[in-house]
Formats: sequence, structure tokens, C-alpha cells
Amino acid sequence: MSMCMYRVRAQQKSIEGKFLMSAQQSDIQKHWKIIDSHVHVWASPEEAKTFPYFPGQEPATIGSSDLLLKAMEEGGVDGALIVQQISHMFDHSYLSRVLQMNPGKFVGCCLANPSDGVEGVSELEGLVTKEGYQAVRFNPYLWPSNQKMTNAVGKALFAKAGELGILVGFMCFKGLLQHIEDIEQLCGEFPRTRVLIDHLGFCKPPLNDSEMRAWECLLGLSKYPQVYVKLSAFFRTSREQFPYEDLWPLFRTIIATFGPKRLLWGSDFPFVVDECGYTNARRVLELAKYDIGITDEDMQWIMGETAMQLFKGRWVPV
Repeated sequence: MSMCMYRVRAQQKSIEGKFLMSAQQSDIQKHWKIIDSHVHVWASPEEAKTFPYFPGQEPATIGSSDLLLKAMEEGGVDGALIVQQISHMFDHSYLSRVLQMNPGKFVGCCLANPSDGVEGVSELEGLVTKEGYQAVRFNPYLWPSNQKMTNAVGKALFAKAGELGILVGFMCFKGLLQHIEDIEQLCGEFPRTRVLIDHLGFCKPPLNDSEMRAWECLLGLSKYPQVYVKLSAFFRTSREQFPYEDLWPLFRTIIATFGPKRLLWGSDFPFVVDECGYTNARRVLELAKYDIGITDEDMQWIMGETAMQLFKGRWVPV
């Protein structure tokens, strides 16, 4: 046997062994609520006749609520935070219907409308007070050209979120370094507004100075008590395939820095389905547990308890 083949088989056995330990832990963890902090849904092609897609943002994959419910059942996930995606842009009617049809299962995160004027603030207040949304996503790439999230509209939206008691989620798809100044300024000026950083801030395991700066900036956000981080969408930040072992050292560091009570697991459904699959996304931290020293209590917080504390009363504890 060549040395290369030996290493491949050794790695396969290592992963199989971790799966076995993960399976042995599943019985212990059945009393935990597992909450997915990051999923998306949009209308199926048939549903889109009633809930049309935003022009130019037609989805390339299926992301219906029925598919999500099936994936959650198969993966042993009890509830989820659904984040409005640009396939329906600022039309929340499909997501609102999903929330209404599944009380106690889902919490809604709407999409901030940062257009010039006061419409976005009034829309946000209506979605929260009339339709029960509990978070709002700031997508910086929807801001008017050459404007930052710290412009007058951005500050008004961020302040209103704090006033309403909802969380603001930041989606830094093109890199945290592009947006860290805005995030820090908003957190500093409006400390009552709680914040969610999506997908590890899109930080990859650092291989150069720029990536190291981004990672250090993410860790630096721990100085703001209102900031929480989603350990989610591992396929977006890892350079490896499942189980994304290059991220495991980052997990160890961020748990030590923020503490498990400020971290939340998330899948990034439905995009994760064509990557490692939904159930495997749920298993990543279980597989990493013994290598990086995650305790049972840490797991309980990251996999669900943090979300239940942030969105009190939305998911009933077991």
C-alpha cells in the first residue's frame, strides 16, 4: 500500500471513529433542544405563482418550507431561525405565511430595506409589531451605491431594532474587513442593539496577513457584549470537504474568546444540502468535540440554548 493510500484510509477510519462517538452521544443529547440559527426558505416553482420571486433573483435550487421541515426531521433539529433571502427581496409574504403555519417551530428574521427615506424603518416596525419578526438582516450590498451601513438610514434601522428588542444580523459575504468599521461604529453608538455575525464573519482559516486581520477583527468584536457569532455555513469558510477539519482550531479559539453562550450553530439551508447535506452539517461540532475539548455544556449552549435565550419563549425547552 502506498503512503498516500495509507493516509487516506487512516483519515477515513478517523472520521468513522468520530461518527461512532457522535452516534454514542446522540442518546445523551436527546434532551437538548437543537436550534438551527440560519436557514432560508423561498417559494417552490408552484408556490411562486402566488408568491413571486423578485425579478432577477430567481433561485437556482429548491428551498421550500416543506423541504426544510423534512430535513429538520431527518436531522433531529427542533427549531430554526429563518432569514429572509433576496429571492423575495423585501416582500415577506411567503416567509410570513411559513411562520404562521408553523407556530413554535420557526422564528423570522426579516430583510432590512436601506433605501433612502423612512420607508425601511416603518416597514421594519410593522414586520416586528404586526407579524412577529424577531431579527433583521443587514445586507450591506443592498445599501445605495457608495453608501455605508452607518448612513442615516442604517443608523435609524439599527437604533429601531434596539428599541424593538430584536437582533441585527450582519451578512459580510465579501469579507469582514470591508464592513468591520461600520459594525463597530454601530455597536459603539447603539449598545442596546444585539448583533448576530453570520457564518463566522466569512472568515477562512487564515493563510495570509489579510485573512489573519479579518479573523482578529472577528475575535475583537467580543469586546462588545451585545455581539453573538453564528458557527454556520462551514462549507463557505472551509477549504476542505466535510467534516471541515481546518475549521476546528478556529472553533476552539472562538469558544475560548466569546464563550459558548454567545455562539450559535447554523446550517445555511438549503445551500448546505448540495454540500455536505443537512444532517452532516448538524454533526460537524459533534465530530470536532473531542479534538478541541468542547464540553457537553458548551455543546448544549451552541446547539440550541443560546438561541433559546436570545429568542425567549419562541421555542419551549424540553
